[in-house]
Amino acid sequence: MERQAGWRILKGVRLLAVFPHPDDEIGVSGTLAKHVLRGDAAKILWLTRGELASQFGEMPPDEVARIREEHGHTVAQMIGAEAQFLDFADSSLTGGRDEALAIARVVAAWKPDVVITWNPQDVHPDHRASYWATLSALKFCRIPKLVGEAHRQPVRLLHYYRSDIPRPAVYVDVGEEGQAVAEKVFSFYRDFYKWEYSLEAFRANRSRLGAEAGAKFAERFQSEAPLAHSYLG
Repeated sequence: MERQAGWRILKGVRLLAVFPHPDDEIGVSGTLAKHVLRGDAAKILWLTRGELASQFGEMPPDEVARIREEHGHTVAQMIGAEAQFLDFADSSLTGGRDEALAIARVVAAWKPDVVITWNPQDVHPDHRASYWATLSALKFCRIPKLVGEAHRQPVRLLHYYRSDIPRPAVYVDVGEEGQAVAEKVFSFYRDFYKWEYSLEAFRANRSRLGAEAGAKFAERFQSEAPLAHSYLG
């Protein structure tokens, strides 16, 4: 199985997306789908079921959790990714040791090459916490006394882009096929939640990102560490 040379991804790559709530994965859906279509492996790990979402009104949290877990599995199937939920409570994440260990055990078992999560300065506390817990998990996963069989191979950590974080931007050309899957995922959630943000606006934003990187459609992330390129072209 081929791996990575610098940041030039070859094939046989394993991508793990770590997010607090179902629908957080929309921004990485095209990237995951494009890799799956190439024959790579993708998995989405949700830390909670998002049972406190205000869009559900007075619906009991356990019923919201059931619906949102179904959403996650449906979207993972659209993408072609594996799906897994941890059992932390919505709006309870701290980025602390318990969350990091739970993520680390998944990392050690699944052995990803690339992990993608939220950025550390997002407005939602659960989003920020998912970044910090994931960052710690990538250390804990290397320690056998914590996780059993450790995962000690290099793992690249990417997070959702934020303009005020001075880290390298990473654009992924998702192509027509990846964009089609991303639009399907977005439309699934938009139709359910009755979002005002239109599919046309969603497509235009991703087209704008693509134009910044010389592609038709793109998703944008930032790298936790500088990326080495084998060649410039």
